[in-house]
Amino acid sequence: MRDRSPWTPTAVLFIVAAVACTGDDRAAPQLPVADLASADEVLRAQIAGHEERIRALHAERAAAPEVAAAVGELGRLYHGLQLLQPEALYLLENALACYREAQRIDPGAWRWPYLEAFALDARGDLEPAARRYRAALESMPNRVTVLLRLAEVEHRLGRSAAAEALWREILVLDPDQPAAHYGLGRIALDGGDAAAAAAALERALELAPTAGRVHHALALARRDLGDRDRAGFHLERANETPAPIDDPLVQSLALLPSGSRATLQRGLLAVQAGALDDAVQLLERAIEEDPANLAAHRNLALALIDAGRPDQAIVALQALARLDPADAWTRLELGRLFAARGRFDLSLAHLERAVELAPRHKQARVELGLALARGGRPREALPQFEAALDIDPFSTEVHDHQAVVLAAMGRPDEGARLLRQRLAVAPGDGGAARALSRILRQQQRFDEARRVLADALATAPGDPREEGALRLELGRLLALGNQPARALTELNRARRLAPELFEAAFLAGLVYAELGRLGDADTAHAAALEARPDFGPARLALAEVQARRGDCDEAIETIEAGRRLTPSDGNFDRALDDLRASCVRTGASQ
Repeated sequence: MRDRSPWTPTAVLFIVAAVACTGDDRAAPQLPVADLASADEVLRAQIAGHEERIRALHAERAAAPEVAAAVGELGRLYHGLQLLQPEALYLLENALACYREAQRIDPGAWRWPYLEAFALDARGDLEPAARRYRAALESMPNRVTVLLRLAEVEHRLGRSAAAEALWREILVLDPDQPAAHYGLGRIALDGGDAAAAAAALERALELAPTAGRVHHALALARRDLGDRDRAGFHLERANETPAPIDDPLVQSLALLPSGSRATLQRGLLAVQAGALDDAVQLLERAIEEDPANLAAHRNLALALIDAGRPDQAIVALQALARLDPADAWTRLELGRLFAARGRFDLSLAHLERAVELAPRHKQARVELGLALARGGRPREALPQFEAALDIDPFSTEVHDHQAVVLAAMGRPDEGARLLRQRLAVAPGDGGAARALSRILRQQQRFDEARRVLADALATAPGDPREEGALRLELGRLLALGNQPARALTELNRARRLAPELFEAAFLAGLVYAELGRLGDADTAHAAALEARPDFGPARLALAEVQARRGDCDEAIETIEAGRRLTPSDGNFDRALDDLRASCVRTGASQ
């Protein structure tokens, strides 16, 4: 598993503020004392610009609303910084102080009591937040927004009747508010009325299809109604995305801070929300703003990997390697990506460098061992796995790799013995069962390999991905044993259990093609490519099926798409030449 720690930038600290915004409309406002040493230059200039404007307005004896607005805007900047860095609650304290000072200078402005309420809400001070929301209702132009915020606070305080009344009032004013339907659905769910809850939550999802919290609540309602299939459907789509509230004043806060670090934080928040394309754009902008921002380079590479754009990730990592040649993590990721593309020469160079930079990095040793084994150098791979076991003697993954390498070195009995010892202690260890099955398969001991997998399936814990991986290996064995019908049964079960196991769809496509079921083969290979667009064998197999069906133009486009995705893969050039020649011959014969 890849180490995800680079998503959290080290010490991304924009500003340390010590005292509150205080003062009055006659005396000079006392601005927050701030240590800006850790902020980038652009952000320091932005903070200084706000402070200078407040001082200038005071010196000019500007009208109270204008001074209050300037103080409040400084508070909004602090608030925006805190939204980008949620753990930095001291920034929220400064925002609150500025909002309160702005209210004191200009009691008639509606923005500052509302933003104070929102800040108190975020801090968990619910009773004061409720009071301030009610105060804001008197002057706030968008009454629905305040009611939505207040209803949520009342619900969190356990005052369900008050919350329900507010949500119903909102729907009278605006019937298409998803957050209000979601709120009423939760009230009904808490009251045991699953049917009413489902109806309200279905309406919320019609209005906000990506709201993961609504999916979760609807899954509970469907479960209570006995509809297990729909409950599972919604549970798969559950996440922390709330029902949206159209609130431009709050939504603009996180856009206020300037500078590369602020843009980086916006990119990280986009990653957490699953908006990878937006994240890539933001992280690229962070690098444009500060080409030396190592965290932005690192997180851009990870976002590109997760977005299925490995070639661009390689370019990002190469740029990072030039900036920080001593970073073992960068070399490790480059080694993994090049290995996945079959470029073992480049992979080995980076992985060897990673091990040189971090000799006690277990995963670097493991990846180097795997690359050596895949490159046909098992004798050199074995010491890497032994070194990894010296670092972590209890790693079952490394023990499995060690056993497979021993088999590749011509010592299959020794490797099999190690795996049998593991399975005797942990019969549900799917990884060990799959590794032993592979060794037995290579020895043509198909029946014995199938028994190993069957035993593991009978005792393995109920993890859909693990069961899918075991059934994938079993399907492979059955296909090699010339049992296509049984092979398809296992491979398609693996696909349903774990759609991300793209190899199950690929192998199913090969079996379908052997049986002459070209339509099914086309669908299976397309599913493999949906899960893994850069998987060359599936793309080549799909093009072959399309050509067999007479769709030469479609087959050529499939190959061309592969060349665009992985321009370094020479297999596509050869396949394209063969395909064009074949299509010409077919056309001539007709």
